[in-house]
Amino acid sequence: MSEPRFPVPRSFQVSNSGSQEEEKKAGYVNYEVEPGFTIRLRQNIDPAMDPKRLKRILSNRVAAQKSRWKKLQYVEDLVKKSKELHRQVSVLRCQVGMASEQKRCLEDEQMELKECISAWFQHFISNEGEIEAYRAEIERLKKKMANMI
Repeated sequence: MSEPRFPVPRSFQVSNSGSQEEEKKAGYVNYEVEPGFTIRLRQNIDPAMDPKRLKRILSNRVAAQKSRWKKLQYVEDLVKKSKELHRQVSVLRCQVGMASEQKRCLEDEQMELKECISAWFQHFISNEGEIEAYRAEIERLKKKMANMI
């Protein structure tokens, strides 16, 4: 027969420190199976019971405690991720606000530049019209001079 995976406790010690929580757990014995994992056994469990059954009870308790511990770790990780995401959201909101303000300023500048270009274009068209008028006048005067000669 193989050695049990978990040690079977030979003696049970109940701590009675007098606190209310300890009084509620008075019917249990804390037993550390692995470092960091303590299980509770009822006092009415006979230490002389079948080692296989005791081993099964111990392994079930350890598995349940590990499961609870993993769940707590998972929840803590989710809380940390949630806080980090909230922080990122606030940073990104500030960046979006600054980008929106910059966009508005650039749109205003673009409107001013379009108006300036439009004014210059109107000035160019009017100057071009004047130049055409001057060319026509020059041609007319050239023809008049040619007729006079």
